[in-house]
Amino acid sequence: MHALGRVVETILLSVIWIGLPVSPIFVSLLAWDRAYVRNYRQTISRLARTLQAMAKAEVIARRFYSEKRAAEQGTSWKIEGECSHCGECCLFKACVFLDSDEHGHSRCRIYGNWFFRQLTCADYPISKDDIDLYACPSFRAEPIPQVSKVRLGRHAIPIVARNAAPDSTVERSASTRP
Repeated sequence: MHALGRVVETILLSVIWIGLPVSPIFVSLLAWDRAYVRNYRQTISRLARTLQAMAKAEVIARRFYSEKRAAEQGTSWKIEGECSHCGECCLFKACVFLDSDEHGHSRCRIYGNWFFRQLTCADYPISKDDIDLYACPSFRAEPIPQVSKVRLGRHAIPIVARNAAPDSTVERSASTRP
């Protein structure tokens, strides 16, 4: 699956590189901000850095295998923390949509819109790999001990729920029998 992701990523990034001269128009429409077109040269430069960072982070390719990998890691890792707005997860601070507020905290110019929800950004961090890739100072992955794999001798430790509400369907079916 990783090879397919790399092929798709190479094709999509190549198409975007070819369309780079008209990209500020699309970026402007996505962010609903004409500044991208007004500052055309700066936008082209930022878009080129964004595309290089996308290739470095394998943003598109990871979509093909990250869900499976996250599911594998999800059984053994718990993601904790909250965003400190450092901007590292924004393609190593190279995203064209990244902006900073007056306090130096990063903010996304398309946060919450329909396009943002299609990006991996909306789900960050999915796995321990995401945190490691961007060296995120805000989130951490804590290992979760897997109780089902703990064994005493040759027998697994059974897990029994206490104080559970009785199942009314079992009582009804037992009372209707002759």
